[in-house]
Amino acid sequence: MNYIIINRDNIDKEHICCAMSNKKSLKKKEWLKERFDEGLVFYRSEERGK
Repeated sequence: MNYIIINRDNIDKEHICCAMSNKKSLKKKEWLKERFDEGLVFYRSEERGK
């Protein structure tokens, strides 16, 4: 299985969650952007699905 590293440079272009509405997904992306400054590393599978 291959993974994509989601970071500040690509988060706005990447799909991060299939189970959330668009509004919740945008809030989660904003939260993640704040965590990147704290050292968060976020990996997502290349495969999409629930």
